[in-house]
Amino acid sequence: MGRYANVIQILDDLVGGPGAAVGGPHKDFWRGKTRDDFVVLSIPAFGQSLPLLEVGDGAASNLVKALKGETPFGRGLPSSPPSARYRRMPSGLDPASDNNIAFIQEWIDDGCPDQ
Repeated sequence: MGRYANVIQILDDLVGGPGAAVGGPHKDFWRGKTRDDFVVLSIPAFGQSLPLLEVGDGAASNLVKALKGETPFGRGLPSSPPSARYRRMPSGLDPASDNNIAFIQEWIDDGCPDQ
């Protein structure tokens, strides 16, 4: 399995599998996207649009911040960042494992290679 396909599998697993319904303003933004479509995505978030990735900088990417619950995400967490405006993703579900977040962050750091 290529690295991009693994990222998609991680996101699907977080919400209960590839057939699970996903609510919220962003829905299932990762499904049915090519790698090239995915890396340029912006996600609607309460009246604004946030770029999903900063290719080459996983720590600055909103996808990683959302999974970790880092500003601007993490609202409602016990140790919520003071400026958090959005909930940690996936909202209302178990958080991503540290290993899965690290995999996604490294993939972004490496330039989001397809393989």
